[in-house]
Amino acid sequence: MKVAFCSNNGVSVNEHFGRSRYIYIYDVDEDGYTLSEKRELIVVDGSKEHKDTTESKVRSIKDCALLYVCAIGGPAAAVSVRNKIHPIKVDENTDIVNLLERLKNLLRANPPIWLKKVIQTKGE
Repeated sequence: MKVAFCSNNGVSVNEHFGRSRYIYIYDVDEDGYTLSEKRELIVVDGSKEHKDTTESKVRSIKDCALLYVCAIGGPAAAVSVRNKIHPIKVDENTDIVNLLERLKNLLRANPPIWLKKVIQTKGE
């Protein structure tokens, strides 16, 4: 499955979804993970109506099942869920490799129900 991380350095989750300029995409399964690509996104301008920009950002990661962020607004979270992308809020500066290891181990063992549903929803 594809997993997205909001990060400005590729090492840790350290960005709010709307302000994130980069999203790092990993392919993850029970055997491991690999960096697939780094996508550059439009930064949402908080002073303007940003519904279209949020929709565009979510569409740009539509192939992902999970989205790790340090913050995400309610409307953006709703748009991502509507597009079958499960947002996961983590503490700022959480290490991406540690998150990938945990996810790999969850997939290898008996994944929790929420993760099974995410995987089934994406058809993987």
